[in-house]
Amino acid sequence: MTQAIDPIKLKAAAERLAWVLKQYPRSDEVQGLLRALWPLLEDARAGRVREPLDGESIPGACNFGDGVYAPYKHPDVDEAYAAFYREIGGREARLPARARTRASGR
Repeated sequence: MTQAIDPIKLKAAAERLAWVLKQYPRSDEVQGLLRALWPLLEDARAGRVREPLDGESIPGACNFGDGVYAPYKHPDVDEAYAAFYREIGGREARLPARARTRASGR
């Protein structure tokens, strides 16, 4: 069962992810993710996301399984994205299996 969204935690996760992604202005991959997520990040920060989203509604998850963001560790794109994904998906949301493996460093 999916849990309700905690708007305070979602806002914090959205702000963190936006900040992390902005730390890589020269990376086309990271900036592409930021552009794809921007409307959702803005909605999350403004408190407009009231219901958990399914994974297909959250841009970028498939790229984590492919390791596209693995080189971006300081700050960690995988970690910030996974935290945002969990919060916007109702805290029980899980990245696809391949993406979870990458995010956990295995």
